[in-house]
Amino acid sequence: MMRCQATWVLLIGSSVLAACAGPAKSARVAAPPAAREAPAATFQPPAAPAPAGAASGYADVNTDTSLISNGSVAASSETLLSTASAFRREVYRLGGRVFAEQIRFRAEADEDTGEASAATYRIKLLPRLLPDVLDWLGKHATITAQDVSSIVAMESESDAAIVRGDVQARLTEIAAQLGDTAIDPAYRAALEAERSRLSSAAIADPAAMADNTRRVAVLDVRLEAPQRADPLAHGQLLGHARGSLLGLGVLGASHTSRIGGGVGLGGRSPVSSLEVMGYSAPTMSERAGVAVSLGFGGYSRAFGGGHRSSLNPYVGARLGYAYLEANYFTVAAELGVELVKQHGVLWTVSARPIGLVGGDSQAAVEVGSSLGLAF
Repeated sequence: MMRCQATWVLLIGSSVLAACAGPAKSARVAAPPAAREAPAATFQPPAAPAPAGAASGYADVNTDTSLISNGSVAASSETLLSTASAFRREVYRLGGRVFAEQIRFRAEADEDTGEASAATYRIKLLPRLLPDVLDWLGKHATITAQDVSSIVAMESESDAAIVRGDVQARLTEIAAQLGDTAIDPAYRAALEAERSRLSSAAIADPAAMADNTRRVAVLDVRLEAPQRADPLAHGQLLGHARGSLLGLGVLGASHTSRIGGGVGLGGRSPVSSLEVMGYSAPTMSERAGVAVSLGFGGYSRAFGGGHRSSLNPYVGARLGYAYLEANYFTVAAELGVELVKQHGVLWTVSARPIGLVGGDSQAAVEVGSSLGLAF
């Protein structure tokens, strides 16, 4: 009896344990397996190209980095030294370099050579910064000449740049499409295959993707002091006709006057190098006179140095021979003013104190006017 009771107790306990374990097992079997987290993407799509910089306003200069740009620019400035110094600082501020520099400055242009003060530079910088340099020159100086050109370094490089841009755009588009979780699995697999193919091509040919076409622009810059306009129209010789009134014996007891006229030929000096003058006879009983003289002279720097188009004072001296009823060796000083000096035309008035040295030495004064033409 006792054995039977123990058997029933074991059966009842086993049934209770089975009943409790059954739902838990069912719950464990029914629960779906946890979803595996997607692995982190190993491909990083290329960044979108940076937006183009703001236009500088210099539209006739091509700033594509795949180009070779070079040229020359000439400009003039009233303040040559300060402008040249500021230009050098501007080139370095933009990231460029100065590879050659020469500055020649004189307070006044050399009379002999005619060379004006100037500063010359050879600079190198990125082509996209070339308009900034030209704009700076236009604001701080007067551009007098410009010759700037650009050319593609190699057509293959230009082609590679086009292909590179297309590949980058397509990879960016694929990355955006793959980000859609509802995309069809077959279409996703096709996109993955295309992305793998484009990436493999870029790795196999780095030149197709790398930005290895960057160039520099080479520019020769010349800054000059403003050139003065040549009033004699760049003529090298000056011919003139002169009319005058010659007073003889100004320091003696008797005074006579003669009307004279002649021609002269010389350089750009205000006093012609060679002049031949003829003088009328004051009375019928006297003979006409003649004078041949060589002269030289110069301008006063305090009064413009002869560069003005009017009212240029000058001084000079003359040596020569004269026949005025007797033979004389002549020594004369000359004081004059250029009334008009422009477009190759010169009109002057002058006075000449003259010493006539001979058997009957005497002093004379000549007052006259000359009209000259440069050629």
